[in-house]
Amino acid sequence: MKGGNGMNLYVNIINETINYIEANIQEKLSLEDIATHFCVSKFHFNRMFKTVAGITLKQYILGRKLTQAMIHLTETDVSVIDAAYDFGFEYPEVFSRAFKQQFGVSPSACKAEKVDGNLVKKVNIVERDIINYKGNLTLKGTYKYMEELPLEGTYVEVDENSEEFEPLLKSAGERFLAECEKAGRLKAESLYTVVNCHEKDNGEYTVFYGINYDSIEGETNFKKRIIPEGWYAAFIYHGDMFNIRETFVDDLYRWIMVKEIELNPNGVGMINIFDKDYLKTNEVQILVPIKKP
Repeated sequence: MKGGNGMNLYVNIINETINYIEANIQEKLSLEDIATHFCVSKFHFNRMFKTVAGITLKQYILGRKLTQAMIHLTETDVSVIDAAYDFGFEYPEVFSRAFKQQFGVSPSACKAEKVDGNLVKKVNIVERDIINYKGNLTLKGTYKYMEELPLEGTYVEVDENSEEFEPLLKSAGERFLAECEKAGRLKAESLYTVVNCHEKDNGEYTVFYGINYDSIEGETNFKKRIIPEGWYAAFIYHGDMFNIRETFVDDLYRWIMVKEIELNPNGVGMINIFDKDYLKTNEVQILVPIKKP
């Protein structure tokens, strides 16, 4: 289901909603008002927002208001009462209670104490296809049987909780591409990244950057890896994987429950496929091994 600009209709509406909230952050914003603005029922809109944005509308609005109010308090001489009224809180005591619950300090103390956590940033809506499947909003996916895929590339160990997580992945990818060019005769149609989480769910995992054997002529120092044949669920996303990854995890769990699909532990966690025109299309295909659908 596509909107007028080619974007998925559900994604498009929530993208517009985020911008609407930002433009009216100092107003009293409610589910009823926003749903009416977009001509959608309250029930359907709330479900749609949670599916696409990964957070309830009420949580998001409150978090954005408190975050903006905190910035306002720390960067200006505004009083706590005025800050409460400025961001649509009818009662300052309600504002103060919510503020302390969100940030761990009172509004009056936030000027002296640094607020490190629980800031709610403007959500970045990831473009992908959301469909209504038997009354449930979920990812649009396809099933494909893939033959054994031989890859050649390089490994990197990462920890998503580390400050070096994003720089390390980016530098590893850039280094791999540079080594491919240095080896010469690079003619890959696609770049693959294969992600494997470690046994403990602690944010540590291994990423393999690779291309098909046939894409490189001559000898290289790359390691070889075989992607096993079998059934895979395929999903299309648009954007940067650093923005996509967290959204995809939530999307995938919801899709598994709605579709009642069982994952196949074949040694591959997730495969990301970037075609050679990725910089033009921003399209990423994500494959996840599943048992026969």
